[in-house]
Amino acid sequence: MTKPHDLIVLGGGPAGAVAAWLAARDGLDVVLIDPCAAEDRIEGMSPRLYRWLEGQGLLAGFAGLVGPLSRVSHWAGLPATGNAEWIVHRPALDDHLRQAAVTAGARLIPSTGRVEAVGPEGATVLLTGGELLAATRVFDARGRKAHAGVRDMRRAPATLSISGWVTAEGRAARTVTVVPVAQGWLWIAQGWPDRAWVQFVTDAQSDGSPDDRFAAAIAAAAKATPLPTLTPEGPLVIRDCAPALPPFTDDLSVLPIGDAAAAGDPLSGHGQFWAVSGALAATAVRRSLAARPGPETEALARRFLSDRQSETFFHQARVGREFARQIAEHATAPFWARRRDFPDDLPLHPPGAGFRIDRAVVVADNLLEEREILRTPATPGGIAWFGTIPAADAWRALEDRVPLTDLVARWGQMAEHLPDLLRQEASPPY
Repeated sequence: MTKPHDLIVLGGGPAGAVAAWLAARDGLDVVLIDPCAAEDRIEGMSPRLYRWLEGQGLLAGFAGLVGPLSRVSHWAGLPATGNAEWIVHRPALDDHLRQAAVTAGARLIPSTGRVEAVGPEGATVLLTGGELLAATRVFDARGRKAHAGVRDMRRAPATLSISGWVTAEGRAARTVTVVPVAQGWLWIAQGWPDRAWVQFVTDAQSDGSPDDRFAAAIAAAAKATPLPTLTPEGPLVIRDCAPALPPFTDDLSVLPIGDAAAAGDPLSGHGQFWAVSGALAATAVRRSLAARPGPETEALARRFLSDRQSETFFHQARVGREFARQIAEHATAPFWARRRDFPDDLPLHPPGAGFRIDRAVVVADNLLEEREILRTPATPGGIAWFGTIPAADAWRALEDRVPLTDLVARWGQMAEHLPDLLRQEASPPY
């Protein structure tokens, strides 16, 4: 083998492609490995991720987005509106982000691979064709495929998403509709005049073929809420989407990111956002280990990654559980009954937690450091900054009744919004 690469990224979805793009921009020798062949599918993109990608210039020239579309959720009673999301052709997005990484300097190998060995100098990756590559570090962004053979997995009841294009006849509303039915729930993206994309999330084991189950779920949704006539068009995309948490490993030479680190409950939403957020977290670890090598930085990195992996998974799993508990009309249906107590019975937000200052490892100026954070009822995981204002300092100042004019003089015009921001943090969102 030749000289080891600085970084190999396994998997070219949003997490892997963004991680490779950032590393290449940092001047590293980066190899991105992905088969570059994906099943046709549509997914939702949250406004948070859209704003970040757009701000980085990563959406320039990309035509695979529709939206933003209003989101109508028929959950626990009357339809709820107010949220919005973009809908995106996922294979096109992945290809666009991979090409951005290549433009930045990464080398793209159309293949699949796995970590073959790990040693003091890094890791060895075995490609499908038999080629061996070495790297100082590997980011594993292969999604749930990375969980194959992993023992001691924390995993929800086996869950599938069955998705496909449908012909839409009738009311042509440009919306995203979420509908619970006895067998699971549907995400219906209506962004085109005569077509829609439907994702049906259901138990992995059930009677009937996927095509029959898909058609039955659409019929059940149509009875629950007014929808256009939806007729399945062709082949379905069937994917594992069960929430899963692999055990944390303290080996910093191979870092799982995205769903490989913690696969969230699709009911919690924001899957792509958390995937890219994981790429940013791994990038901060990579930069910190390079800038400040040594046991102290390694300890910070392990603590940061372990806390993030666990907090992300349990927060998303408990959000999904709370949504499942709101389903009264199908409370005894097997799908919902199996999910009312996963991952545990602990509250999503501990009662009476209030505001408190704590310490945690955060990313500051692209590097890891331990500093004060503010834990709130709305964000129990903690907030480090409101914009550029340290959240703990802001809360102390308002508790001490420091005049707002003094805070503006100290932190700029952003300080005028601090009272409203703290009020928003006072109540749990669920």
